[in-house]
Amino acid sequence: MNNKQVRVDEVSQYYEAAAKTATIETYLFWLTASVSLFMPYSSSVFDKSMQNIFSAVFITFVVVHFSISQLSRFHLIPRAERKRRQQLLSDAFATPLSHDKTSLYYNNNYSPSVMRLGANIMENSLFSKEIASKMLIKSRIITGGYIVVWVLFFALRHDNINLLVWVTQLVFSSAIIVQWLNLEILRVRHESTYDQLHSHFLHKIGGDNQKAIATVLDSFASYEAAKAASGTLLSSKVFYELNPSLTQKWMQICKELNMDFQQENPPGKG
Repeated sequence: MNNKQVRVDEVSQYYEAAAKTATIETYLFWLTASVSLFMPYSSSVFDKSMQNIFSAVFITFVVVHFSISQLSRFHLIPRAERKRRQQLLSDAFATPLSHDKTSLYYNNNYSPSVMRLGANIMENSLFSKEIASKMLIKSRIITGGYIVVWVLFFALRHDNINLLVWVTQLVFSSAIIVQWLNLEILRVRHESTYDQLHSHFLHKIGGDNQKAIATVLDSFASYEAAKAASGTLLSSKVFYELNPSLTQKWMQICKELNMDFQQENPPGKG
């Protein structure tokens, strides 16, 4: 009979829904941007009736993109984060706050306590900052490329004002500059939370100490506030790519800090 425990994470379904919506939002953004580029030239291509149809299509794309983006920002992502927060607290204090089940999600052997909450947040922060760092490699290259193109348009004194306006709107849109900045800030804030908790466990402040409780709760608030402020989803593809190495890194950190860590058969972070 096989008694091996299986890792379960039912909360991930909420992130999958948000990720799929984000993909649709991205496609709609580029489709709308393409149509908007062609708008100034439509009069020379289409007759009046076709121009009206083309304009109606453009307006539809804009409204649909706006609606989906707001659905994601104000419902899907907050719902996923709330479910993960409930799961984090449920695991830390052995008190179910949701019907969604998780098992073997966190890699530490602390009993239900503030110390377990701190270890969970530290593990989350480690994974989050490393995933964000990997994502930023591609994001910086893409953003830098767009900025170079934008600067060249002005440096070369391009006489097509419509094209200049379009490129400016594109570069400084939420899909390029803002998205990159959000990811940069998210990485920095997760790194700050990790460093704070690393120092906490390094100096072995007792779990019953009021300073320890305040430190962990402050880290919890900072970690959750960073995610809420950015509204950015970390890549599941990058997570699965980094998971084995980051799990080993987390094991080593816990061993060095003597964090009562289970050394045998670590399930990996999720």
